[in-house]
Amino acid sequence: MLKLNLFSQKNPKILCLGAHSDDIEIGCGGTILRLLREIPNAQFYWLVFSANENRAEEATESAASFLSVTKLKTIDIQNFRESYFPFIGAEIK
Repeated sequence: MLKLNLFSQKNPKILCLGAHSDDIEIGCGGTILRLLREIPNAQFYWLVFSANENRAEEATESAASFLSVTKLKTIDIQNFRESYFPFIGAEIK
């Protein structure tokens, strides 16, 4: 098992990335709830890349609910077109 050593850090930063509105909750919701309970000083950055107007509101409410026990949070919901995320492979190489 990979040891993250989060307990030794003063304010560990945890980045949560989701392609769609409910990906974070479905993919690692249980882990996030456990981290919130076990590492109360962790800073959470919650980013969803693709959410239309209706889903963005839903995603924001869901993220706020998950992270309600901490003040150390940033929630960012983007509206990239679903299934057409930008590709910059040539620039990276």
